[in-house]
Amino acid sequence: MTYVMKFDNLDDVYSNIWSSISRGVNDRHSDFHTFSLATSIKDDINNRTVVLRGHNQELGKVIFHTHASSEKIKDISVNPKVECMFYSKKNKTQIRFKGKAIINQNNEVCMKKWSSMSDQSKLCYFQNIDPGLKIIDPKEVNQKLGNELSKDFSIIEVDIEKTDWLYLSHEGHLRAIFINNQKDSGYWVAP
Repeated sequence: MTYVMKFDNLDDVYSNIWSSISRGVNDRHSDFHTFSLATSIKDDINNRTVVLRGHNQELGKVIFHTHASSEKIKDISVNPKVECMFYSKKNKTQIRFKGKAIINQNNEVCMKKWSSMSDQSKLCYFQNIDPGLKIIDPKEVNQKLGNELSKDFSIIEVDIEKTDWLYLSHEGHLRAIFINNQKDSGYWVAP
């Protein structure tokens, strides 16, 4: 069965963006559950895959978690401008969010989320060697669950400044832009 979508207007596009993101948060099998996060410092560009952990459509935010010692945190601390790229092969849809990343660490945002996380998820933030450090053997890395909020647990909120949506179709590609997550700011652009 061929997957066919119809986008007759910008309201349909906007709805598609946020229903896709919502599905990504709640369904680990969704193509939108992970996304590519790009950061940059001067001429050094870094790209990696992260897991979508939350969103706020009203405020125009996407949210993920990361280790406080990760390269992402270092990059964002210097330059908070990031790009988040989602792609669904099944839906033939690409969503790119450009925005400003905000680091939450050892604050109420982290405490609230931490209290609802599973022990398995918390364990990632209790390893003895920081991510990215050179090791001789992978067995050197150990994890031991602590009782309190890990100092290494961080939540990144990306405030969306621009959304670039692309739909690929043999009947003709479609592309639209939205500014500051404002539904009425949408306009079509050539794909």
